[in-house]
Amino acid sequence: MHAVDRDTGLGTTYERIAVAMMLERFASRHDVSRVLEGPVDGITGIAGLNSIPLAQRGAHVDLLLGDAGQRELAGRIWEELGLTDRSSIRVSENGTLAADDRSYDLVWNFNALPQSADPARLVAEMCEASSRYVMIFVSNTWNYGFPVHRLHHRAAGEDWSHGEIASMNIPKIDRMLRVSGFEPRERMVVDTPWWPDIDSPIEEVIATFLPFLKRRVSGSKRLEHYTWTWDDLPYFDIEKRKRLMGEIGRHFIIERSAPGALKLLFAHHRGILAERKSA
Repeated sequence: MHAVDRDTGLGTTYERIAVAMMLERFASRHDVSRVLEGPVDGITGIAGLNSIPLAQRGAHVDLLLGDAGQRELAGRIWEELGLTDRSSIRVSENGTLAADDRSYDLVWNFNALPQSADPARLVAEMCEASSRYVMIFVSNTWNYGFPVHRLHHRAAGEDWSHGEIASMNIPKIDRMLRVSGFEPRERMVVDTPWWPDIDSPIEEVIATFLPFLKRRVSGSKRLEHYTWTWDDLPYFDIEKRKRLMGEIGRHFIIERSAPGALKLLFAHHRGILAERKSA
């Protein structure tokens, strides 16, 4: 299968940096040396990048991806960053983790749960594999743009491709974690820009609802400007990210400083961190 070999758009760029900063904060507060991420990647674009900030801070990451093409490309990127000795990348078999019990300090995934054929089983597997922490992120159905996102798919005649909405339920995930012997410690939000959670440029979404504008929509220059190939990613290099943040940092004002209730309306993703009770 052909793997996506580039990240495209301001939205994806913002999301990458927001997730990286969230993981950097997590690593500064929690001592984790063995990490498992999977069974799939959950960010549009290049698969297999999410846990790089954890590896850069000393953790060994076992990464599960959807197919061999994704695994090969991710392997090149981790090698380019000098992280081959801190990573093991494999293809998930039938969406399972296939991990030994209590063999990781942290088991986590991003937008994997709604794609699972059996979310409860996946949460139980994650808990079995973790000796300490489990962290799960899903799309935030409370985002002010989520209903528009759903309507856009219907109006454009596109299948809903983001998984089961019923699985994007943090209280439900909370209950699953408790059943498996984990105590939820923190509810989180991440990827909190001012724009709505839609997976197409706003110009295209508007034109879907107002067809007479379609001829005037020529494509967003943001897609062209914020495009990164696998060998030129700006997120994980200090200087590159610093320069990029000088350009887009103003969009992080809600992420950095807004009250929690306001963040919930703007966040594209919600998450939950839980700890094994016996730990």
